[in-house]
Amino acid sequence: MQKDIFYEMGVHFSEIFEGATVEKATEKAHLQKEPSDNAKLKITDQRFIKSNIKLIGEEQDGSKKDQKS
Repeated sequence: MQKDIFYEMGVHFSEIFEGATVEKATEKAHLQKEPSDNAKLKITDQRFIKSNIKLIGEEQDGSKKDQKS
């Protein structure tokens, strides 16, 4: 079985940038498009959307194996 859960979330990322000068650190922060693995995050809001449960693997084909051609 596999269960997929869908949430809509609000997330706050916080990251520290260092550079030789304040200007270099500011430039690094400005050019970054996504949070890095070093960023801290805090979930500020979440809303459940839906979930799905489905069969996977051999269990899904179980009825076909019982039938002989």
